[in-house]
Amino acid sequence: MLGSWCTFTSFASAEVMTSLGFDFLVLDMQHCELTQAQFPAILGAFREGGPTPVVRAPKNDYHIINWLFDLGVGAVLVPMVNSVEEARRAVDAAKFPPFGRRSFGPYRASTYSLTAQRYMQEADDLATLIVQVESISGAQQIEGILAVPGVDALFLGPNDLAFSMLKPGQSFSEVSSGSGSRDLKQWSAFARTPEVVDLCGEIFEKVKAASVPFGMSAGSIEEARGWFEKGASLMTFGSDFLFMRAGAKHLCG
Repeated sequence: MLGSWCTFTSFASAEVMTSLGFDFLVLDMQHCELTQAQFPAILGAFREGGPTPVVRAPKNDYHIINWLFDLGVGAVLVPMVNSVEEARRAVDAAKFPPFGRRSFGPYRASTYSLTAQRYMQEADDLATLIVQVESISGAQQIEGILAVPGVDALFLGPNDLAFSMLKPGQSFSEVSSGSGSRDLKQWSAFARTPEVVDLCGEIFEKVKAASVPFGMSAGSIEEARGWFEKGASLMTFGSDFLFMRAGAKHLCG
């Protein structure tokens, strides 16, 4: 499954993104404009048969994750899950007992309680929890994270993973400029050095062995295709503002 990122608090922008043929779209509440007050209206841009709305929560927070699923979000991506304890905390918010501690709230996900009985029978299956591992310590605990009941998929954040691998006092610009590769022209090039790519590959093999879906943000469509060929289940490429910028540059010469 190929996805992309939605960052604007614009219904129109989100609706345009839903028409581009992606399998899913990640609405980013961690780094971008979307807030809890603005978010529900954006969900209206998603239609049946179109891409699945995935939301990256602003943080690993019980109430926000619980609330997102109550609103009918198909999947929540929880950032900075770098330990077994943090994975368990995310599951507590996403799943009903016995796996978690999600609070019962018959809201939009259950058609405002009209289908609550049916919804509760399949709620844990409908609420897909994707944990995002983004540090070397998370990579070292990957087997334990994957073993937590209720973790439905694992997603890598290569940029923050690369940050965590820097030596004290070292910056990503030093790593990029020191590589000597013509491919390292973008600011996130330090996240595609051999050391980082090798670690991503090691994590992928462990995730694959655990039969858990694996995903990652890609720096190019070619990179995404490469991971799909290895067996990745979900990859993201680009975003609304990157596509806007690229389109403007193309049309304006």
